[in-house]
Amino acid sequence: MYTQVPRAVMWLLKGDDAHIGGEGGDTEPAHTLEVRPFYISRGPISNEQYEAYDPEHQRSESSPGDDDPVVNVSFADATGYAQWYAELSKKPFRLPTEAEWEFGARAIGATRFPWGDDPNEGGQYAWTQENSNGHTHPVDTPTPSRCGLYGMIGNVWEWTSSAYRPYPIQIDDGRDAADLNEPRVIRGGSFEEPLAELSSGRRETRTSTTRAENLGFRIVRSL
Repeated sequence: MYTQVPRAVMWLLKGDDAHIGGEGGDTEPAHTLEVRPFYISRGPISNEQYEAYDPEHQRSESSPGDDDPVVNVSFADATGYAQWYAELSKKPFRLPTEAEWEFGARAIGATRFPWGDDPNEGGQYAWTQENSNGHTHPVDTPTPSRCGLYGMIGNVWEWTSSAYRPYPIQIDDGRDAADLNEPRVIRGGSFEEPLAELSSGRRETRTSTTRAENLGFRIVRSL
């Protein structure tokens, strides 16, 4: 039963124009993209939540707690969880697109970080190399962003549904198709990176089979 498994808290983000990229390298060219309203989990999926889907999952030493983010999950593992949760709840859960993720990370604005543009304020919002002590922390910590989300920067990198392709993103350009045999975009950084190297716009790519101790995911629900 949907109500009997550990569930992520979902947060409504109202649709608007999303400010995408514009920080150099593969984030160019900067562009805007219309994003429709959607729900997004306030934090990454936790060990306890994921293990309702995969009881055989082995927790990482870097992320051992029930409320710590699940890590060492591939793209297929993450999409499998979202599909299982969608079938269980009878609601359209999935991974966020790259554009949806950045829209949430910028707190529905155009700032470098979810809290604004000043990296010196990051310690109260993000678990990074500076304050993590070399491990993850519970998914609902330390402080939510201006639009109510936890850990959009730091704690764990997060899978998106988007294939790693050049910008600009075009609506319905096919980069979010589930059956693509292409590397996928991950976002957000983790407890291992210094804050100075992270931002709402930074993009990384991993093959879909990658599993890592600093890589997890969150889910969204279409409206």
